[in-house]
Amino acid sequence: MNNNFLYSKDYANLGDTIEFKRKKQIINGVVTSLRENTVIVKMDKDVAKLLDLPDDQTVVAHKNYVIIERAENEGQPVFVYDGWNSALKA
Repeated sequence: MNNNFLYSKDYANLGDTIEFKRKKQIINGVVTSLRENTVIVKMDKDVAKLLDLPDDQTVVAHKNYVIIERAENEGQPVFVYDGWNSALKA
């Protein structure tokens, strides 16, 4: 498994605002963690409650979102190694 995560022009990066569909609703959220095939997104608590989700964070595959706004990231991302939970985290 390749543990080299790089900022991408094609995929969302830390702090980017993305739009995705969940339970027939269009949702906006901010990327808080990068994975090889997915991103973890933080959304409004009210939206999570409306969708009957247990938390205000959810996982979205790279193919299932659109980038709405790019974040201004001055530094390089920090890779956090935690075994199976390894990821870039904001």
